[in-house]
Amino acid sequence: MRGGGDMLEPRRIVLRTRLIIGVCVLQLAGPTALAAAQAVGPTPLAGTITAPTGEPMPGVAVSARAENKSLTTSVFTDEAGRYYFPPLAPPLEGGRYRVWAQAVGYEMASADVVLDPARRVAQDFSLAAAVDFTHQLSGVEWLDALPADTIEDRRLKEVFRVACTECHQAGLALQNRFDERGWRAMIDLMARVSYHGWSGRGARPSITMEYYRDELAAYLTKARGPESPPLTFNLQPRPTGEAARHVVTEYDIPIAELPTELTAINGSEWSEGIPSGMRGGGGMHDAAVDDDGNVWITDSVRNDFRTLAKVDPATGQVTGFKLTAPDGKSARNSHGITKARTGILWFDTAGSLGRLDPTTETFELYTPPRPLRVGGSLQEDGQGNIWVGNPHGALKFDPDTHDFTYFQNKTIGDGQTYGTAADRLGNGWWAQFNQDIVGHANGTTGEVDEVVMRPPGALDREQLLTPADRDFFHRIGAMRFSGSVYNPGAQAPRRLAADPDGDAVWVANWWGSNLAKVDINTLEVTYYHLPIAAHPYATVVDRNHMVWANLSSDDAVAKFDPRTEEYTIYKLPSIGTELRHIAVDNAGGPDVWVVYREASRAARIQFRTEAELQAARTASAVPAAAGGAQ
Repeated sequence: MRGGGDMLEPRRIVLRTRLIIGVCVLQLAGPTALAAAQAVGPTPLAGTITAPTGEPMPGVAVSARAENKSLTTSVFTDEAGRYYFPPLAPPLEGGRYRVWAQAVGYEMASADVVLDPARRVAQDFSLAAAVDFTHQLSGVEWLDALPADTIEDRRLKEVFRVACTECHQAGLALQNRFDERGWRAMIDLMARVSYHGWSGRGARPSITMEYYRDELAAYLTKARGPESPPLTFNLQPRPTGEAARHVVTEYDIPIAELPTELTAINGSEWSEGIPSGMRGGGGMHDAAVDDDGNVWITDSVRNDFRTLAKVDPATGQVTGFKLTAPDGKSARNSHGITKARTGILWFDTAGSLGRLDPTTETFELYTPPRPLRVGGSLQEDGQGNIWVGNPHGALKFDPDTHDFTYFQNKTIGDGQTYGTAADRLGNGWWAQFNQDIVGHANGTTGEVDEVVMRPPGALDREQLLTPADRDFFHRIGAMRFSGSVYNPGAQAPRRLAADPDGDAVWVANWWGSNLAKVDINTLEVTYYHLPIAAHPYATVVDRNHMVWANLSSDDAVAKFDPRTEEYTIYKLPSIGTELRHIAVDNAGGPDVWVVYREASRAARIQFRTEAELQAARTASAVPAAAGGAQ
């Protein structure tokens, strides 16, 4: 059945018919909710991870995947080097699982085990030190290791950070070695392609990369040339305590170009390096959890069969839904998505606002009058209106009257409004990414104001620039009107979210490595720097007022407690994930969901208390069948 319609309607397009597109259905393996899993029986799989010296290793990622299935469950070892899986449902054919353990600096160890709900399997591993572990490193570790002994080194290191890691992790390029000619060729290529290695429609060269081409090539040859000495890496400590008690369930999603296939390299085996996002692997983007616990994920890459994908966490089934584009063939792409208090999901799609009733699986599309268009992230305000980005400001949509209200930027920029939020008072907020500005609109009076993102210390990076650098960045409009030319010192506010029941809007300052709290009453800003120099991409606030941010350069999720002003960093068991969004399911723990942009996967993060982990330790103490040590 074909959905979608003609974009020429001045106000809206309505799809009255039920739209169930069975183009993309993939059956995955079974239940993942911790509460349900713990009712199955005793902990079925546990073990100890040790170093070559025999010492226990805390914070090691241990993963288990059922044979011929597309679902992976991962846990982390505790302070004693012990790991405890929640009960895992045996596969339909037998109970064979592949289990593997990974830590930066060590070779991966793996084994095949057969699980039986009636008994516990003990699978121990001893990890051998790796000769070359560069493919395992996070973006933060790569950037930290780059040469910075001189002022000139620090200057080019910062230019590399802002010019070469805006759309992917530093390791995607640095995991390779090239001579100076090779680095110039790589820079020429990267200056002319989109995020995922293809030219795309209307791609324009990166002015910054072209300008610094020769200087960057010389610097990168010094750091990662064929004969350059090994870099000194300051490895991040492995997680302990609360940061090691989470359980991550990863769901593979068929890729856009080949709807029956999965990505070949998905980041789950660190020695393979960072995924590139090619062959359709870089499409899945944002997620929202409906009232039944299903997860709806947007597909941002134009393809022929899918606008949204629905993941059922209880069964692992993935279903694709297509809204047909005006060409009558391809699917509309989508980007942001949010859930309203009524349970209705709202998403942006090809310039229009989409409405989805997840219970009936029916869609409606609303299109603002030309030349206005919808784009970016969304959030419902306290009055039930939906706020969404617009190239030069923000739009408020009234679900009852179907009217759009337009709010224009106070400071005019180049149309890069990306993140949008709405507070409990009915006001809108949006990030002007290229200008270090957060726009603010009073939903009642229509008055537009703005908040400048400028934390203490922002000038430190700017001081690395020469007079010629400053002239160049000014001429091309950095922090004034132009996109993708961010100079050192920029904050680049990316995506933001308001506390639905509080008085704060939380902004992810991408280049600034901080979260900014804006008081919705006074517009006063407080900055909280991350404990690592990662790039926060988006924020979300759960029912307990905890603030969550996805760290796309570090394959991790950060939780910030506004009461204690402390961060907890939860590492993911995969690398190169390129997280662009984060969502919470407040019906549960609350649980956190992220989407792996480069690997076409979604991950559910659940959190065990120390008491729950102690119960798993007790359950694992019963006699077990040895799985063998590797």
